[in-house]
Amino acid sequence: MPLTNEERASLEGTVRYFEAQRQQAQQQISDLQARVRDFNTSIATVNKSLDADTSTPSKLPLATSRPPNSKYANMSVRWAILDLLNDSEPMTTAEIAEALKAEGVQTRAANFANNVSAVLSTSMKEQHSDVRQLHDGKWELTESGRSAIEHIRTTPKFRAAVSGGRSYARF
Repeated sequence: MPLTNEERASLEGTVRYFEAQRQQAQQQISDLQARVRDFNTSIATVNKSLDADTSTPSKLPLATSRPPNSKYANMSVRWAILDLLNDSEPMTTAEIAEALKAEGVQTRAANFANNVSAVLSTSMKEQHSDVRQLHDGKWELTESGRSAIEHIRTTPKFRAAVSGGRSYARF
């Protein structure tokens, strides 16, 4: 049964409302990502100041291993996503991007979530079928993804990456 003009107008208004809400949410996300980048810059600046002060005796113990938040610093984004999702509840693309950056993934991307989205959608979803997107927009590992990360975790490259050993730029 075709829609009446009134029903069509009502549905079009609903679509416009949700598009406006989506745009507002995207702007809020962009603003929050900018704040996070500012915090990261401030943290890096303070850390550089601490590192520059190594010529004078420090009251802090010298670190003998890598910083605690650099688990994924020497790992590909794909491997890091698999590892993260294996050890967590389903997450949104933005949550995954923030968690990866918090755990040491370095990026020059203006919006790292776009990179994560590309890995999830292209490399993982279609090619490997390692993840699936849930109805709420969150991502979780499939059985194939769980098998993949179990295997990846046994490789010397993965163990070296998480232990802060030799850096492997891309796996």
